[in-house]
Amino acid sequence: MLTQGAQPQLLILGVGSPLMGDDGAGARAIELLQQQPDLPADVELREIGTPGWGLGAWFENQSSVVLIDAVQMGLPPGAWRKIDLHQDRLLLQETAFSLHQADLACGLVLAQELDLLPAQLTLYGIEPACLEPGSPLSPEVESSLNELVHSIVKDVQRKP
Repeated sequence: MLTQGAQPQLLILGVGSPLMGDDGAGARAIELLQQQPDLPADVELREIGTPGWGLGAWFENQSSVVLIDAVQMGLPPGAWRKIDLHQDRLLLQETAFSLHQADLACGLVLAQELDLLPAQLTLYGIEPACLEPGSPLSPEVESSLNELVHSIVKDVQRKP
């Protein structure tokens, strides 16, 4: 646990809405990470909902951030990928026309334009099966989250 006023060495953010089926994968991953006894004390875990254009505010004064979110990548449901967002670019969807439709990619592009991206920025994206309002996590996503969380814990333990 961080002492009051201390900055985390790593901020892990669960993105998405648990009210929209597999879009709640980020929140569920944070719940699972909170149960891990092997996380270093300087790791901070936050479930941040759907920040849209405000995503960059979470990056302020952070040098290393991990995002966890449901991402449509054209993979089988439940498949996940670790993406270095400084090397790989997310494409903006042309459907984002208003402040109410900003998604993760929009928030990342704005944060980049405002020079708010942390030095290390990683996305763990998991392919959703169901994004219907009121639906629970799909069995495919639920069963893959343990492996995704285990990978994050291993990566965090390897950092100097």
